[in-house]
Amino acid sequence: MTNYYTDLGIIDYGKCLDLQHKLVDLRKESRIKNTVLFLEHNDVYTIGRKADINNYKNVNVIKTDRGGDVTFHGKGQLVTYFIFDVTINGKLEIRKFLEKIENSYIDMLKTNNYDAFIGDEPGIFININNEKKKVASIGLAIKGSISYHGVALNIGKEVLNGFNLINPCGMNNSIMYYADINREKAVNDLLASMEKYFGSFEKINIDKIIY
Repeated sequence: MTNYYTDLGIIDYGKCLDLQHKLVDLRKESRIKNTVLFLEHNDVYTIGRKADINNYKNVNVIKTDRGGDVTFHGKGQLVTYFIFDVTINGKLEIRKFLEKIENSYIDMLKTNNYDAFIGDEPGIFININNEKKKVASIGLAIKGSISYHGVALNIGKEVLNGFNLINPCGMNNSIMYYADINREKAVNDLLASMEKYFGSFEKINIDKIIY
């Protein structure tokens, strides 16, 4: 199976959310293949469907329809959104889809010499000096049978400052950390990992699909 991917560079959160909704509709109509968006956001705090206001009293937030609580997006983070049909033989397989995403990130981090794993809480964690640290937050939404939103992977130290004013995903912000990986390498390594679980990927020009 061949999938699509594109790199949007830095894109405003609201603009990207509108783009995701358009792509979800196109995927639902089978006008595009399963599509991965790589990108970065300007500094922004977002909350999911189960957010607790006690976790973000000090910041302005954008409410979204993804799962999870409050998180931060900004410089030093690689965000990946998945516009995928999550049915297998006509049945919704959200858990299996999520496991493929988690395994893709764990494999990529291990390729870069990080001891990566999933914990009791959603997300991807690594061991740093025998301490459990979170480097990737996961929040998905499903419309019909199509996924959107996705994963935010911290790849630069500067992103950690954005978590200081919140309890990310309801946890103490001291748990947040980063994997020191060059952005281009992170994208390429993720594509290589995802190919093992989702099939091959073809780079596309998103503007030609949308407009």
